[in-house]
Amino acid sequence: MRTVCQGISASAGKLGALIASILFTFAKTENALFLISGYTSFAAAIFTFLTIPDLTTLDLYEIDKQWRMILNGSEYEYDGAAVDPRHLSYLERRKRMKR
Repeated sequence: MRTVCQGISASAGKLGALIASILFTFAKTENALFLISGYTSFAAAIFTFLTIPDLTTLDLYEIDKQWRMILNGSEYEYDGAAVDPRHLSYLERRKRMKR
């Protein structure tokens, strides 16, 4: 599973470079180039904060165990450390609070 995610990450980086190269051709001045870079970085930081969970203290075995259950279609049966609120993204925590 980790190698699949690494491939997705690599392709997303290449797509980002393509989009940047297209947008930078429209920049007429250095100020416009700076603003495009700044706004894009800010949007990426917000997106990262909202969607990426903090898994730094979680064991890789536990993450793999959760992913196996998700792939088998039994994601709601998993009750391990990976569903602890401190390991969830901001949007996942908000979603759980509404239930």
